[in-house]
Amino acid sequence: MNLFRKIFLGIGGTAVLIGMSLKVFPQENDGLSVAKKVADKVIADTHFAFTLVPQKEVLGLQVVDFRSLRPVSGQQVYAKSKLTAISDTVLSFGLSYAGQISIWINSKPVYDGENSVVKIPKEISYNRFTFNQRFSTGLKKGDNEIVIRYTAVEAGLPVVFLMPATKEGDLDTAAKFGSGIKEESQNTAWMLLGPLHKTQQLSLHAGLPDYLMEGTGVLNWAKSPQRFIPELETPANAAYQRDPYTDWHYSHGAMVWSIMALDADGKYSAFAKQYIDFTLQQIPYFGYQYNSLFAWRGSYHRIFRRTMLDDTGAPILPFSEWLLREKNAAVKELVMPIANYVANEQHRLKDGTFCRPEPVEFTVWADDLFMGVPFLLQMAEITGDRKYYDDASNQVLNFRKYLLDPATGLYKHAWFNDKRQQSAAYWGRANGWVAWANAELLAKLPRTHPAYKHVLRNFRQEMKALIAYQDKNGFWHQVLDRPDSYEETSCTALFTIALARGVREGWLNAAYKKNALAGWEAVKTKIDENGVVHGICQGTDIGYDQEFYMKRKTIDNDPRGMGAVITAGIEISKLRK
Repeated sequence: MNLFRKIFLGIGGTAVLIGMSLKVFPQENDGLSVAKKVADKVIADTHFAFTLVPQKEVLGLQVVDFRSLRPVSGQQVYAKSKLTAISDTVLSFGLSYAGQISIWINSKPVYDGENSVVKIPKEISYNRFTFNQRFSTGLKKGDNEIVIRYTAVEAGLPVVFLMPATKEGDLDTAAKFGSGIKEESQNTAWMLLGPLHKTQQLSLHAGLPDYLMEGTGVLNWAKSPQRFIPELETPANAAYQRDPYTDWHYSHGAMVWSIMALDADGKYSAFAKQYIDFTLQQIPYFGYQYNSLFAWRGSYHRIFRRTMLDDTGAPILPFSEWLLREKNAAVKELVMPIANYVANEQHRLKDGTFCRPEPVEFTVWADDLFMGVPFLLQMAEITGDRKYYDDASNQVLNFRKYLLDPATGLYKHAWFNDKRQQSAAYWGRANGWVAWANAELLAKLPRTHPAYKHVLRNFRQEMKALIAYQDKNGFWHQVLDRPDSYEETSCTALFTIALARGVREGWLNAAYKKNALAGWEAVKTKIDENGVVHGICQGTDIGYDQEFYMKRKTIDNDPRGMGAVITAGIEISKLRK
């Protein structure tokens, strides 16, 4: 038999074909050695450095920034741009400002008003912003000229926020701003003029002062200044290029937290400490960049957006873990406000279940069980407050109530509270997040807690259901009940974590060990000789049909699966001891 064509997936075997070469791991240290190899690649691909980039426009939200003109109270400044519509339409705009403004489109007045206080747009969920107020106007197909006149007030911020938006605050793509120049960077779509005194106004011509017309030679428009901002750097040879590993993200938090578990005082914990210290050093400046330069998609933006568990409960995991290891005032200063957000400000249903305002209000995402429960358990240890155990166990029981399909024993990706129905698919990673969260809860919840027996019973039922969908080669599929969907690495690793820990802790009987080992052997076939993990499904919204999930791409070393792979290796190494 040609060994270069055979893949060994036997339960007791130790040989795995990676690429086109045979890789042999020591049996007794198999899981740990592979987990360290994966972590080593993550560390090699992490740069604690920045590069300067042009500040970019965010989701069509126009930041018309007059601060470079330095207007004083009573002075007027102007901005103009081009708004290109795909057809004749009536468009709604979100608008925020403080002061007096007038807006013309194609020389026709469309808005005139005054605000004493600016409501700086806040991203309340992915790509959805709040505004002071709204107005609607008609646009003709093609190019439309828009002119804004801003009159400064002593207490006002000389910035106007304008966005073609639906009533929910989402970008309306029926029209796009631009000045005809190639740059897509923030503000360069706008030309500025001023400041001028009110007494300089001449007679109006088609709704605009004469001296604002092109070709008069009286006053000149200038392009809004381009701003360059620091952005976290990704090495050119990194396996994963979409985001730097140093950024603040739920997947990065889970990944670094998992790396910390590889040792208590060695190089992996040292890497985590470097990650933690580096982040803490950057917070003051990047807070300014987010709140004053309005870099809503700049580095670390999620730590300041703080509107969902993706921004809070999962990214904070390595920081709160470090706080459990040693007292650190700077770490605590970051952890405690996030704990307050999760406990008191996070969107919830009336019964306290975590939910999101997307894709519609009060949607329960299976992902959020992991985004919240492990952190609640850490906070229970940090504070000694039982309320965190109560909250964590309630989340697990409530998510089961809303998301479990009794016919299959699997979890749907979401629950739409407005329609009182579940979403379409049994997405693999969503079920994996539930499995990992349940395994964390069982490991930390006191056995005397009233919910412990319920959680344990449910966990056993979940594992029994899952093994029925495990492929003969050890994998689980992207859509669990669709063997025609691809073999997916992250969910296979997540289920391996739960099964291996379950057997080792005695929550499951020994018969499940073969499923855990088969899952791990499958995961290893997706790890190449450089420690790069393949076959991880990209980040995924709530899909309204199964085909949405079937067509999701996979991305090498996507951090959304890296923490699961590393933790699976750790659990397997403990299981084999």
